[in-house]
Amino acid sequence: MLEKLLQFVLKLMPKPIQKLFYRYENIWRYCYYGFWTTVVSGLTKILGKYVIELIGFEITQTIPNLLNTTISWIITAAFAFVVNKKYVFMSKTNTNKALLYEIGTFASARATSFFMELGIMWLTTSYWQWNYILMTILVQFIILTINYIFSKLVVFKKGSEQRKNESDGS
Repeated sequence: MLEKLLQFVLKLMPKPIQKLFYRYENIWRYCYYGFWTTVVSGLTKILGKYVIELIGFEITQTIPNLLNTTISWIITAAFAFVVNKKYVFMSKTNTNKALLYEIGTFASARATSFFMELGIMWLTTSYWQWNYILMTILVQFIILTINYIFSKLVVFKKGSEQRKNESDGS
């Protein structure tokens, strides 16, 4: 569905914009699917916040904040793996070993950015008491950038190199 939406919008774009998209397709695709990943993250955090407050806790308390961030991260990471593998880096794995490698490196890279996100969210919303919604949005831009670097250079490196060679005509 999201891919069909992207293709529909691309067809509506003027030819120079389409050419620009295809020239930097990998980055644009990452931003597009990163946007949807951010939406998933934001919605799961907001829903979690609502549930936590409904049962009588405050999201600014450390444990509810960390629990909400963790659950959101698990859902978001699963979504991100699928769209990054299939639509952004178009990685094809022929063996279970290759798939497990991608899943493992993706999970490791995302775990690194997850702990960064936990630290930033705790520091800004629990410790400094900054606005939870605003920090959720700002942190996503930082995490998006870090995750792109991990995905491009480590996780889906073979898929990225293969696509580059295909587009270069090699």
